Amino acid sequence: MTNKMVVLLNDTMDVYHWGCYGTSHAIREQLRRKGIAHIVPLSVNVIHRLTPVPQSLAEFSTKENFIAHFPPLSKALALCDYVVVNGEGTLHDFKNGPRALLYIMYAAKTWFNKRVYLINHACYPGSQQPEVIDFYKAAYHCCDFVAARESTSQKIIENLLGKPCTRAFDSLPLSILPLCNSLPGNLFKSQYICLSGAVNYDPARSPYIARGLLAKYPGYRFIYLVGSYKEGMNREEPAVFHHLKQYLPTLELYDAKTFANFLSVIQHAELLVSGRYHYFIAALCLATRQIYFPSNTLKIDAVAWDLGLPLAVKTQPAFEQALKNIETAPCVNYLQPLCQLALNNYGWDES
Repeated sequence: MTNKMVVLLNDTMDVYHWGCYGTSHAIREQLRRKGIAHIVPLSVNVIHRLTPVPQSLAEFSTKENFIAHFPPLSKALALCDYVVVNGEGTLHDFKNGPRALLYIMYAAKTWFNKRVYLINHACYPGSQQPEVIDFYKAAYHCCDFVAARESTSQKIIENLLGKPCTRAFDSLPLSILPLCNSLPGNLFKSQYICLSGAVNYDPARSPYIARGLLAKYPGYRFIYLVGSYKEGMNREEPAVFHHLKQYLPTLELYDAKTFANFLSVIQHAELLVSGRYHYFIAALCLATRQIYFPSNTLKIDAVAWDLGLPLAVKTQPAFEQALKNIETAPCVNYLQPLCQLALNNYGWDES
């Protein structure tokens, strides 16, 4: 163990849901394996609330101005040996969150002369307007190493932003691997279907999801899976749960209190129906049959494309067809190959 200190930007250990915990836990574990003694995390929630953040590249100011607005962050950047950025799904569109993260990446290299490693992320700028692309380019070109979670993001980074990029994967499988043979058994002692919402859940889905599941799985329990390391149920979940329950009256809310229980619920489900990226990844790693809806970017479709899987269902007929064919759909455990890809996030040269 060295005495090096690393700033971990956009940490998701404590927020959202257990999948985000698993990802950040894996990042920290890989940094420890690199001999890092001190990891200083800055939460994704803090990043998204930072202000003031430039609206354009022309508004990038000076080091003195950055220090004046963000003194604790500036002190951490000055003292650290290098910066690791957990880009996860933040770098899409041009709202305050992505602009803040890009601005800090720029500052870390330009004003504090630190190596910057951007890993474990998808990149969807959402626009080809010059002011947006220039903002993204300025930050990406300050990075000493960039790794993307799927090939679609990799192509955007290389072709649109002009930055070399390593193909990697989300780090969640690295946290699943040590637990996969020792997860709890079926916590419900009966057959069940696992459901979740999505960051962009469309309430119009609820009626046909419920009709299809009730017809195909009579006598099954229906479990709506939530939970996180510290926040409990994500703020988006109650509305989705209550809307689904109107059409699926026996739907039960299960708030997983441990990462292992979260994984167990997915592992032992007859079927997962979800629009959440990390639930989708967990099911791939645990060989659970699933029907997945698209997320707020192409991140689920991009992984499906890379693995040769069907794209996310987007319509009622597509859902009904997927449900009809679910028993004959391939059910492959992708844990080992996805772990190998995930390790590519950590292939930077520290010399």
